[in-house]
Amino acid sequence: MELNLCWRGPIQSGNFPTDPDAVEFHNQAGIYLRAKLYEGGRTIAYVGQSGHLITRFDQHLTRILSLQQPLRDESGLVVDHGIAVDRFVALNNAAAIGPVALAEVLRTQFYFALALDGFDIDYLTLIEAMLKARAEEMMQDQPENIQGINPGDFDHDLIINSDFSNVDAVGRQLIESIIGESPIEIAAAQEYFADAD
Repeated sequence: MELNLCWRGPIQSGNFPTDPDAVEFHNQAGIYLRAKLYEGGRTIAYVGQSGHLITRFDQHLTRILSLQQPLRDESGLVVDHGIAVDRFVALNNAAAIGPVALAEVLRTQFYFALALDGFDIDYLTLIEAMLKARAEEMMQDQPENIQGINPGDFDHDLIINSDFSNVDAVGRQLIESIIGESPIEIAAAQEYFADAD
């Protein structure tokens, strides 16, 4: 069985949809990549899934602005860890940390694939797990959200394909730098026993 990720984006500060129909269209189930771009070509990525993508993107940016997520400087080095004590220190120094948080929001981009374009939502967790594993192989800087995910049990072989026809060349290059361009092939036995290692 083939699962097709028809990549779209980026959505970022400055082009979030505001028309109700566009918001509704983007607030569907899908898989996404959050990329933050830093000096020297450094990229910090996050792979996720959501039943309501645009709402999830809003949550990511709101967490940055509310100092609940690690903040990085222009080179990508963490300057604030987003834990309570650091937040209180940051709040005491809001004049200095505010521009850092704003810069993080402005550099954050979301690329996404809607389930309706090529896969059943029952495969969201599997796709997320496989994209995270691929990103860990591909990237010099590990994705921010490394964690074990049980992709579920499937009794058939799967291929996860990427379709880049809805992104420009820069977007395609960025996505490929995170998850590669080749399909991800998953044998049924590998899926079933993936968490046994």
